[in-house]
Parts: sequence; C-alpha cells; structure tokens
Amino acid sequence: MSLLTAGALAMAPLRFTSQNSVEWSIGQKMGRVCLGKVNIRAKPDTSAEITRVIFDDAVVIWLREVIGASPGYGSRRWVETPDGYIYASRLQPVYYLPNAPLSQLPEVNGERGMWAEVTVPYVDLIIANPPIRTPSLKNALYPRLYYSQVVWIDDIRVSSSGKTLYRVNQKYGTYGDIFWADAEAFRPITAEDVAPISPEVENKKIIVNVTRQTLSCFEGNREVHFCRVSTGAKFDAQGNPVDKWSTPLGPHP
Repeated sequence: MSLLTAGALAMAPLRFTSQNSVEWSIGQKMGRVCLGKVNIRAKPDTSAEITRVIFDDAVVIWLREVIGASPGYGSRRWVETPDGYIYASRLQPVYYLPNAPLSQLPEVNGERGMWAEVTVPYVDLIIANPPIRTPSLKNALYPRLYYSQVVWIDDIRVSSSGKTLYRVNQKYGTYGDIFWADAEAFRPITAEDVAPISPEVENKKIIVNVTRQTLSCFEGNREVHFCRVSTGAKFDAQGNPVDKWSTPLGPHP
C-alpha cells in the first residue's frame, strides 16, 4: 500500500484543491488554515453569521486585514476573504511561487546538497523508507511541508511522468525519514541569503517586546526591521518566566 501511495503521489500535481480551497495564483497573497475547523463569518465578529466552514490546509484569498471584535484571545485582527472574515490567528499568510527545478545539486562544504525553502502553500511528501517515523507527520492524513519551512535536499530524480523530485531530509534531529517531493515547491537558499547583513555596522541589537508581541532590529539607533511575533512564553505579574522553556526577560548579549 505504501508503494502504491508513493506511486500515485509521484504522478499527482503540485496543487491539491478541494471544495474548501481556491486555485493557487502566482503572486496572490493567500491564507492557509492552520488550526482545524474554521468558520468564515459575514462580519469580523464571532457572533456574526457563518457563511462557510473550512478545514485544515484549506487555502483562501487574503484580501486585507481588518480590526474586529476579539474572541477573547487578545488580538482583534481578522482577515477579509471573498467569502467573509476569518480570525487572523487561524491563518498562515502564504504565496504560490513555484521554482524552476535544478538538474544537479551544488556542493556545500564538500557535501552534495542544498538548503531550500518551501515557497508554495504546501507540498505533499512521498515517503521513501516507510513507515513514517516523525511524530508530527506519522498521523497526518496528508504528510506535507508548508510555506516558509526550510529543509535539506540531497538528491534529484525524475518520475515516470517527467516531473522532477527532490529528496528531502531533516538533516539535524532526524527520526530517519526520507521523503521525495515536487522540486517546483523549493527555492534554493543561496550564500547571499545567509550572508551577514551590514557587516560594517558594529552596534546591533534585537528587542523583543513580550507585552506587545513585537520584534525590532536596530543598527545603532536606527530601526531596520519590525515585525509581529508569537513568543509563546508565559510570565507572571513580576515579569518572571513561569515555565522552564521561557527565556528570562532582560538583556542577552
């Protein structure tokens, strides 16, 4: 059964569409449902009429973010779609940016292979050495990689249908699984991508505001990057971490 499944997936297109998903368009900002069942509502409010119900991995068109009623989780951000509004934390912002497959892999520090980033909403995985051992994938209905994940690619093959596939490894902390996946889903990470930014600047710092859940990067006194974050850490009223995984507040040179 595993071999039959692998053969079927090798012939399948990159895009998986269903009644819950839109057709992926190159460059169009979309949102992928990343938290189970999601209600699309007529207004950005949990008491508003439900216009549609969608589920994990459904992809919707992301028109804009709006401020609505908080469902009690803190944030008031909602995403407007053509069918209504979805609470923003239920969606991962994604794009469909397919890549031209390589015919051969580069050498990295004497090792044949490359790091690559997923640039499509998701890509299905074909297990090469069943059964799947990785806990997060073992019980998944569709073992997949998702937009912005970075993996190690160490081999290339062409399927019987003429589609180029990359062999995917976790490389570090692996459970031993080896997968094949559509090469179009992966953008090779270049040396320029990981080169130091502004190497001539000596005074750099990153400030994480756990109250506002934001991150700022500074070169000297100039803010050069700002984004929202989800630190995941919990703190008591005095600002002390309440579990062993929390990073203590304060400076960390």
